[in-house]
Amino acid sequence: MDDDRLITIDTLMNSIEQRAVQLPGANPVPTCPEWDVNALINHLAIVLSRMRIRIETNADPDPDAMPSTPPNGMTAPEWLSLSYRELRTTFLNHEPEDPAWNWTGENQIVGWYIRRLAHELAIHLIDLDAASPSSTPPEELGIDAALAADGLDELLTVFLPTRSPRSTHPMEHHVLALTPTESPGQPWYVELNGLEISAGHDERPADATIKGSSVALYLFGWNRPAEGLTTTGDSTAIQDFSSIPR
Repeated sequence: MDDDRLITIDTLMNSIEQRAVQLPGANPVPTCPEWDVNALINHLAIVLSRMRIRIETNADPDPDAMPSTPPNGMTAPEWLSLSYRELRTTFLNHEPEDPAWNWTGENQIVGWYIRRLAHELAIHLIDLDAASPSSTPPEELGIDAALAADGLDELLTVFLPTRSPRSTHPMEHHVLALTPTESPGQPWYVELNGLEISAGHDERPADATIKGSSVALYLFGWNRPAEGLTTTGDSTAIQDFSSIPR
């Protein structure tokens, strides 16, 4: 098992569970305007349950067969905690190289889900923190430069390429440079074209550049508020990138 990632996941989940219990369920989530806290917690419980089933069956479950609300007598935070305990047990019962279906058509292994879960939890911890009376810096939530750099890689090379065809309009051809300020941070060059997105570190002329810490770039990539960013160039490239469904 990927022990380091599992430790990260446990830490993030512990912070999520604390907020899930402490926050009123009706609190709005500013970073997810369509959700309140209860809706976000239910979403996470569903995601965790679906991950577990996909690993255990190596297949995608019927969405209509998946519960969308907590079982009778169980609160949303209790359902989330149960869903995580069950998924964690499934992780421990498998090796990262074991087969597990995922929607990308590539890298169909359990390890893919371990990585995916780390970033699902990190971003939704940011969301729950936004629903709190006072905000906590991302680094104090456990979202450090290493996690953020890995998350930006996953977002740009795995997640968004499967989402861009869902965009409501074709994107113009743009190259967007995301440049981390840490040394020796390596810039990402993100190419948008029609309904396609590709990303890599090979240098090319950019229409727009965004500079900031890896954590800030990670949050920006997920359309979450990020501090300390500097943007230059064509704002259309940035708008098109941000319009891709997350």
